[in-house]
Amino acid sequence: MKNLIGGCLSFILTSCYFGMNEAGEEIVNNCYLVRWDSDTWISYSKSGDGIWDTENMIVGHNVFTLGDYDDFIFGMQHPCENKLPHVQDYDSLRPDRNVTNYFIIDSREDSCIVHIYHNEITFNDARTLFGIPSNLPYKFYASEID
Repeated sequence: MKNLIGGCLSFILTSCYFGMNEAGEEIVNNCYLVRWDSDTWISYSKSGDGIWDTENMIVGHNVFTLGDYDDFIFGMQHPCENKLPHVQDYDSLRPDRNVTNYFIIDSREDSCIVHIYHNEITFNDARTLFGIPSNLPYKFYASEID
């Protein structure tokens, strides 16, 4: 009987812990910064309920900086070392720190259009084109990914 009660109590306490390592916060216009353990991505969901659904992921793993201005989101991401097609593979999400993707998300049209840049020069040119000031600070930074 003691083992049964101890087992049930362990299960209840453990199940309360699940979900403590996840967070989701709206950035702008139904775009969310989603964090699970040490992985961070951007998701789009009109209801806010589907931010954890992989089909709503618009910028994949390892987003390490993020800022926003008006209807735009901008930031940087290291892609996964795992180059095979995948959405979530908890054993191989290590960031490839030799590669940095820069992105700008345009959320003006009730959707999110993602623009990806592979160097800082074209990224800064795009920021100017979209009217995003170059001196805006990043509001999110994950040093463990960078």
